[in-house]
Amino acid sequence: MNKQLLLTILGIAAIAWALVFNAKVTAQQIVTVDPGDAWLNASEGYQEKVTWRIASKGGAASPRGVFVNLDNNEELAVVDQILEFSGDSGQLTEIVQISPVQARSWHQKGVRRVGYRRVFAGPAGSLSNHILFDLDSSGRLAQVEASPPSQTVSGKSRQMMMAWNLDSDLGDISATSTSGQFLVGDTVIYEVSEAVTAQAGKPLRETVELPPGLVRSLLAQGISEVRYTRTFVDEKDTRRSASVQVQLKE
Repeated sequence: MNKQLLLTILGIAAIAWALVFNAKVTAQQIVTVDPGDAWLNASEGYQEKVTWRIASKGGAASPRGVFVNLDNNEELAVVDQILEFSGDSGQLTEIVQISPVQARSWHQKGVRRVGYRRVFAGPAGSLSNHILFDLDSSGRLAQVEASPPSQTVSGKSRQMMMAWNLDSDLGDISATSTSGQFLVGDTVIYEVSEAVTAQAGKPLRETVELPPGLVRSLLAQGISEVRYTRTFVDEKDTRRSASVQVQLKE
């Protein structure tokens, strides 16, 4: 084997060894967190056990966890709890908590994406990861109110007007009502089949007209009061209902 060929082979071997070595170093520097994306119930907050899995030669430690605004990296809150391991890998757990008050406070300040971040540092260097909380998608329908709460309808003037007011526990949500029902007790006596969609904080106005003869027919049966009800359902299948008490007269 000539000298030039030998040098070429040795050079290729050195490059291959360097690539393998670098790949091993890279593989030794990994941190994952489960869950990576977490769902926050704005009414109940968040309290779950999370697991950090780290590969870092020689061990690593994270002195604290930090809640940050992911849109500008601003610190929102700090959790002073040390997580650490020795050896070349570790699996660490902790309870991560966000109260409903915290979530609402952050959202009111314009925060939309929150990360719970940890930085692990050791002999092999430092690395980090975070859990993502999307505050805008965490809200639910909290309450529905009808305004005004009571009205009077006569046989001659069968029309009534109202507004549905929706509130959410966090952020902007919308909800749909597929139909409205006039009820006596639990019995539906007339149904409005028109679907309506409303947004939290924006009153939805509706005009309803009872069919001819219905008011007189009910009064003849001794029924002088009914209620008009709608049930609104948001994207998370949260259901809230409200009613208007309707007094009947000739």
